Amino acid sequence: MSRVSKADDKILECVDSALRKLGESVSKSIYYYLKKDFNLERSEILDRPEIFEKALTSTFGKQGAKMIEKLIMVEIGNNFQLRRGSSLTFKEAVVTIKSSTCT
Repeated sequence: MSRVSKADDKILECVDSALRKLGESVSKSIYYYLKKDFNLERSEILDRPEIFEKALTSTFGKQGAKMIEKLIMVEIGNNFQLRRGSSLTFKEAVVTIKSSTCT
């Protein structure tokens, strides 16, 4: 249905990379529970980032979710040259990147 852009692929790779830092089995488990408990496929994370954030908070608590989001944001910042120390949330970063790469 929707065309996945190179930027979308790159953002999802950032998410993958950050989650793998927690361990391969943890990464696989997170994607499994996203699908099972939140009906959220990996490919839908960028279209439904608020559900992704809610799922992380529900699974890991507020502090755990913040830590994971920080790992993701470091990856995104490194790959998209976002300002170091930027206070963007994952959802805000997705919107910013998508709007700056649209033609």
